[in-house]
Amino acid sequence: MQKFLIVLLMISFISIPFASAHPYTEETIPSLTSNTPAGTTEVIVIFSEAIDINFSELKVFDTNGNQIDNKDTAYYEGELSLIVTTPPLEDGVYTVSTKVLSKVDGHLVPGAFLFAVGDVVIDPSLLGVEQPSELIFLPEAGARFPGLVGQTIVLGAVVASLIIWGTQNKQSIREELEKIQSIHHGKFMSVTGIGLVLVFISDILMIAVQTIRLEASPIDAIQTDFGNIWLIRMIVTILLLGIWFGMDRKKVLSKSSQIAMLAVSLVLISTTSMIGHGAASGQIVPLVLDYIHNLVAAVWIGGIFYFVFTLLPTFSQLKESSREKMSLVLIPRFSIAFIIAVGVVIITGPTLMWFLESDVGMITESVYGQLIILKIAIAAVMIGLGGFFQFKIQKNAEENFSSGKISVHKKLKRTLKVDAALGIILLGVVALLANGTLPAGEIQKVDAQEIVYGFKTIEFTENTKFDVDISPFSSGSNTILVKVSDFEGNPLYDSDQLKVKVSNPSKNISPIEVPMEIIKQEENRPVEFQGEITFGFSGEWLVEVEAQRTENANESKILNLLVKPKLTDIQTQIIEYELPEESKPLFPLYDGRDTLWVSDALAPRLWEFSLETQEFTSHSFDGIGSTFLTQDRDGKIWFVDTPRNQIGFLDPQTKEITTKTLPNFDPVISDNTPLFIKADFDGNVWVTILNKDRIVKYIPESDEFEEIILPGKENLPFALELDVDGNVWFTATGSGNIGYIDPKNNQITQFSSDPPLQGPEALLFDDEGNVWIAEHTGLAITKFNPVLDTFERITVPNNEALPYGMTFDRYGNVWFAQHTIDYIGAYDPDNNNLIEIPVPSETSFVQFMTSDGNNNVWFAEWQTGKIGTIKMTEVPVIASQVQSSGGFELKYTELASPLIALGIIATSLFYVKSIKDKRRLNDLINS
Repeated sequence: MQKFLIVLLMISFISIPFASAHPYTEETIPSLTSNTPAGTTEVIVIFSEAIDINFSELKVFDTNGNQIDNKDTAYYEGELSLIVTTPPLEDGVYTVSTKVLSKVDGHLVPGAFLFAVGDVVIDPSLLGVEQPSELIFLPEAGARFPGLVGQTIVLGAVVASLIIWGTQNKQSIREELEKIQSIHHGKFMSVTGIGLVLVFISDILMIAVQTIRLEASPIDAIQTDFGNIWLIRMIVTILLLGIWFGMDRKKVLSKSSQIAMLAVSLVLISTTSMIGHGAASGQIVPLVLDYIHNLVAAVWIGGIFYFVFTLLPTFSQLKESSREKMSLVLIPRFSIAFIIAVGVVIITGPTLMWFLESDVGMITESVYGQLIILKIAIAAVMIGLGGFFQFKIQKNAEENFSSGKISVHKKLKRTLKVDAALGIILLGVVALLANGTLPAGEIQKVDAQEIVYGFKTIEFTENTKFDVDISPFSSGSNTILVKVSDFEGNPLYDSDQLKVKVSNPSKNISPIEVPMEIIKQEENRPVEFQGEITFGFSGEWLVEVEAQRTENANESKILNLLVKPKLTDIQTQIIEYELPEESKPLFPLYDGRDTLWVSDALAPRLWEFSLETQEFTSHSFDGIGSTFLTQDRDGKIWFVDTPRNQIGFLDPQTKEITTKTLPNFDPVISDNTPLFIKADFDGNVWVTILNKDRIVKYIPESDEFEEIILPGKENLPFALELDVDGNVWFTATGSGNIGYIDPKNNQITQFSSDPPLQGPEALLFDDEGNVWIAEHTGLAITKFNPVLDTFERITVPNNEALPYGMTFDRYGNVWFAQHTIDYIGAYDPDNNNLIEIPVPSETSFVQFMTSDGNNNVWFAEWQTGKIGTIKMTEVPVIASQVQSSGGFELKYTELASPLIALGIIATSLFYVKSIKDKRRLNDLINS
């Protein structure tokens, strides 16, 4: 039972988060993965916590090291972000240095990052270059360490004095009680006096270090947010010193004076929490957890100081028999207090860590994690000594009690001094953690955007198992590792060779054999082979692995692999083209003939943009404006003029435009609101009538209209798209459904999710027949599998975004517009990764997108009168960027939840044991 508790408590201390937070960089605009266009005039940096603008700045340097910004650093959108302006930047690589002062913990944190402007690709080797930055702020740690020790001593001593010594039955020493109380008063005042002096010295050192860091006067340092907390702490310290001097004049400690010291000490502890993790999170629950955690930890370690430097020296003045008995009887009483403290630590520690950092891998890989391991080792020894008191010293004393030969006092005093020394060392580690960088700031890895390189699969043939691992699994050179065995994992008895071939039939690349070497053998038979395999470019590749057998037929497996870059390995640059006249470009359409057609909601015209010459040509018609476009089988460009209730088409050969007015459909009391348009494989043109629950099919050959009425009311049919079978799919944004119409008989089939889709509008089909849906008000893009009838929802990261038009790039990634923010989203369905790319023009209002013949992404900016394209460059993956997934991932909740439960059970059992020990020893001594 003793060993179980010790091991359990060792593990639980992993999550004691005494550390403060620091403002690390969360996002930069521009970023390394996205080239910004030439002419950019601002740099924006978003941080993890609030920063003080008065002592924070951004600097931009060119390749020659010259500072080229306008030196006008300011808040961008609140206290979490900064902006600095620059002259229009030319093509090149620029360096941004950051220096920001945390409003929470007062640390001045430096940093730096690179970005590219124009048609420039950053050397991948620069990706691994880290700018020097302090992971642990040693001067601040040194300044705050005495304060941690001092406040722990004061709070622990006053709590132990009130709860343990104050409630102890002193009947057995009543004859010496007056003398003992006087000695206790002197020892108590000495210990707490030392603690308060340490706190006062620490306060002075803290503001001195802060003044030096900021290169400012003490008055300026105090005027910061951190300085305000320091001022509160100093006032509380002076108040405690006043209480201490008042108590020191008296000969005996009074309960009222101790309660006053306790109350003010609790305020002192709160100032530590106000510059800790909980305060940095901006949430109430973590702040409260942090405070409770600091409180109980102080009770535990401070209680040890009180026991060894106040009570035991006081007992030294008692007669030997009384001294040994009082020392013995207080062991279970202190154990009760410490067990309660440890139980609270077990609950608050992991819970608070869950709020702040729940990535187990990130914790263990960081310097922060190494300090945690050191703290665990120290805490383990302290807990072991606690077990030694109960199970060795106390037990032996009870067994020898009847003989009167008990020896407790000296053993306790000697061992507790070691415990106190360990407590000071532990607080030193806490000081380092309190002034160190959290794992997220050190590693800067976001869970939702974590990229795991590599491809792994296990394939089976009739008698053989192939375990294949390819890393980093990107275009260029890769390492392939193949394990060959039977189904039981044993080596094949008649095979000692493996052949691997790679090919790309779509590009007429014949199979190329990959040299493989044996790297592991078992039972004198090869089981693991390794080689270097090259994928010349992104795309679908075939890899064949074949086990060469001597007594059986060779066994092989062909893998069909999609090799593509991760989104973070694609460098992007947005190029914008401004239309020659004032316009409201809405919907871009690529015609397959090197031309982009763009509708104009402001005027009755279509814009023709040549991808070769990059010139615009306008084509006007009799109407009000154009909204959505489609191309029929003959190459005609059809459009909708919503305000005029008409459709029309442009003949690309003659450039003539013909219009057709739509009949007023039921109910005729209101005008039609024609919206989306789509031509089918037979040359018919389909139009959604948004306000009348119907979709109309126009047959040009007979100049007739057919109405398809949707069941129900207020369906609000919106977008249209064709599948490979020619079915006309639609979204019903009002009812939250999607469906399709069979053009042969106009029969409707609908699909709905639970809960319903929220504002389904744009539609897009991928190569596998899945339907991608933009949930405009649902803040998501959703994949619908028509075969399985399943919906898979991918939430967009920005709550203010409204996903709209979508298209695919050359890598099969889904790009989607977010017209209420100046970002375009991209989602990789193969790697479940999502990023956002900033649009250079402000209030761009991008609504719809398309792709050209090379699968380049194009979009229209409705508010700025521009169209734009996203130029993509694949950045090679280098070995230093690749992080092994390790094959096994332990979730934080899987670790913390059972530990909390076991901790509660174990501490409850030991609490009951200590209560029984206390009662038994009281009865034994009083008898």
